[in-house]
Amino acid sequence: MKLVVGAIIIGDQTGAMENKQSPSRFSSYQAPWASMEVLGATPIARLAEDLQKDCDTVSVISKDRDSQHAKATHQASMADLAGDCFANYKREGLGTVLIIRCGSYVELEIAEMLNFHHEQGVGVTRAFSDDAPLDVWMVDLSGLPEHVATLATLLSTLLCARPAMYRSQGYVNQLRTAREFRRLVLDSFYSRCRLRPQGSEIKPGIWSSEGAEIERSARVVAPAFIGRDVYISAECLITRGSNVESNSRVDFGTAVEDSTILPNSYVGIGLDLSHSIVDGRNLLNLQHNVNLEITDPVVMRQNTVGGGHRQSWASIETSSMSLSSAE
Repeated sequence: MKLVVGAIIIGDQTGAMENKQSPSRFSSYQAPWASMEVLGATPIARLAEDLQKDCDTVSVISKDRDSQHAKATHQASMADLAGDCFANYKREGLGTVLIIRCGSYVELEIAEMLNFHHEQGVGVTRAFSDDAPLDVWMVDLSGLPEHVATLATLLSTLLCARPAMYRSQGYVNQLRTAREFRRLVLDSFYSRCRLRPQGSEIKPGIWSSEGAEIERSARVVAPAFIGRDVYISAECLITRGSNVESNSRVDFGTAVEDSTILPNSYVGIGLDLSHSIVDGRNLLNLQHNVNLEITDPVVMRQNTVGGGHRQSWASIETSSMSLSSAE
C-alpha cells in the first residue's frame, strides 16, 4: 500500500557545488554531483525509483543532465513545473506531499517520517541529520498559500516555515564536493548504504553492466564497477574501488586506482590514474586537491560513442582475464 500520495524531487544542484565559503583549486569545476552517474545511475534517478515504492506519484523537476527518470511524471522547465505540480495535486484533492531538493543523496524511512508528521499536527515537517537540516520536507498541501506558483516561491515558503524537526537515522551524503562523491562510491562497494551497483556481480565485488567489454589481458580487482558499453583495453588494471561509468574507454596499459571515470570519457594509453575523477578532459586529483583541463585529446577527452564489436560479459567470464578480490 502506498504511504504518501505524492512526491516532488527538485533537481536544484545549488547545494551540491564545491563549498564557496572554502574555495579550493576545484572551484573552476562546478559539478552537480547529484546528477552525475554513479555505479550505473544518478542519485536523482535512484531516489525517484525508490520513492515509487511509497508514493502514488513522483514528479521530477530538473534542468540538469539527468532529465530522464523512469516513471517520473514531470521533466520540463523548473520554474513552470513547480506551479503545475501543486496545481494538479490540489485539483486532485491530494493531502500530504514529500518534497526533496536533491543536491545530496539521502536514504529515507518514508513511513516513519509520515507517522511523525501526523503526530506533530503541523503543516510542514523537515528532516534533520546530526542536527543539520536536510532539504527534505513533508507538507500538507492545505497549509500552503495559493500563490506558490514557481520554484523560487516554493523553496522560499518552505525555508521560511517553522517546521517540526524529524531526526532521520538514514544514510546521508551531502555530495557537495568531489571527495564526497567518491565516498558515495566506496560506501556502496562496502555496503555502508543502500545504493547498489547496477548490473551483474560477475565475481565477488566486481559488477558489470550490459555491453561492457574487457580485453583478456586486462585485470579487474574488487571492488570495482564497469558500466554500460565501457571498453577496457589490453593490459589495463582497474583496482581499489574504481568505477568506470557508461560509454567510457580506458586505453592500452593504463592503471586506474581508487578513481572514478565519469560517462563518455576517454583515458589514453599507459597512464597511471589514482585518487582522481575524470570527466571528459577534466581531471580532478583528490590527493593534490587540483583540477586540470587536459588539452591533448590523445591523453584525455570526451569519448565519441561509436559502434564496433563488443565482447559479451558471458564470454569475458570464461576468458583468461584475471578477476580477483582485494587482499
